[in-house]
Amino acid sequence: MQKNILIVDDEQDIRRLLSGILDDEGYETREAWDLNSIKIEISKRIPSLILLDVWLDNSNADGIDILKIIKKSYSNIPIIMISGHGTIDMAINALKIGAYDFIEKPFDANILITSIKRAIEITELRDLNRELTEGIVSVSSYIGKSQSAINIRSTVDKISSTQSRVLINGSSGSGKKYLAKLIHNKSERKIAPFIIAFTKRILADELESYLFGIEDSEGIVKRIGLIEQAHKGTLYIDEICNLNEKLQSQLIKLLTEKSIKRVEGKYNIDIDVRIICGTSKNIHDEINNKKFREDLFYRLNVVPIKIPNLNDRIDDIPELIDYFITICCKNLDMPPIKLSKEGYNYLQSKKWHGNLRELKNEIEKILILSPKSKEEITINSLDLDDNKPDEGFETLVQKKMLSLSLKKAREYFEREYIKIQMNRFNNNVTRTANFIGMERSALHRKLKLLKLN
Repeated sequence: MQKNILIVDDEQDIRRLLSGILDDEGYETREAWDLNSIKIEISKRIPSLILLDVWLDNSNADGIDILKIIKKSYSNIPIIMISGHGTIDMAINALKIGAYDFIEKPFDANILITSIKRAIEITELRDLNRELTEGIVSVSSYIGKSQSAINIRSTVDKISSTQSRVLINGSSGSGKKYLAKLIHNKSERKIAPFIIAFTKRILADELESYLFGIEDSEGIVKRIGLIEQAHKGTLYIDEICNLNEKLQSQLIKLLTEKSIKRVEGKYNIDIDVRIICGTSKNIHDEINNKKFREDLFYRLNVVPIKIPNLNDRIDDIPELIDYFITICCKNLDMPPIKLSKEGYNYLQSKKWHGNLRELKNEIEKILILSPKSKEEITINSLDLDDNKPDEGFETLVQKKMLSLSLKKAREYFEREYIKIQMNRFNNNVTRTANFIGMERSALHRKLKLLKLN
């Protein structure tokens, strides 16, 4: 992604000289010469770095004053001060205020370029570290061997390199954010920001300023919007149906005109962003109930992806268990631990109402409660509150089987057990046989014997 540098100097020849040098190095440059022109340029686009001259003869504020103003509202923008009449005290003062470097004129072009590269790299590393500490894990593939997982992987491979908008539908906790991150990581935008707008976590009356940003009466940005933060990258809007009619209209403007205006802002800001949206609602019902604009739906629904519930992709659970064990062990600062075969079977037999989020929480609980000296965890060794037989099945055992002979009870148990497992795997004999540990042909014979065909 091409970095944008704002050059601030009151001498036009110096601005043009610097622009030429930086253009040759592959940077995109803009120019300003006083406080007002700086405000205008920053309003149009937040730069990757600012080169700021200390002495600005025709400005109503000098470079040091402007440095203070910028750092107050845009603390993350690296600023390099340049001056032909600098002193050591001036340089120390600028660094204390927050400047990255102080370079004297006439400057060596190689030293200036090196300083610019380091300043931008350090800023990006700081942002990356913040992303990692906020828990956004590295995503490289859609996990699973079920047919639905195979289909989703195929779709992701086809669309990631395009600029197409994507609408992901799935229940809460099914992995919509994970899939959006995967699409971003496989795209040409992967080195640019991946920003998430959690619409459920933001108060409705503050959602506009969080998405589009807000300025004060003097044109100083009070908040950089999530859309603007995602410039050149990807914006994932979680629960898109939460947007009110006004925000839906503003989103249509972004999609059609590729520009936004901050709340109380004076200027349109050009935006280059890929939009991926997620919803757990039936969006067609929302349209029929006049809660969601149909024209916005067709703009967002270029590539629709439906994520199944975890209960509908039981074959994927072992791989998901391994993935979450790796993640949770790292988060808990624990050595790698394996789960016993019984543990996998136990987790595959559960009903998951919270999908992947619930599975991850269960894995974390198992790791916390497991004996710290063991390298392999057996579910039976853990005191889990929900590690109990299903109440209906327990009642069945007590009321039916206890009145039967051993032979009849064994036959009854086998019939009910296999019936439950076949139902779980949608009557797929191969998947059921693999899970219960039988040969496929043997299970066919057993089904015929127990009259379950």
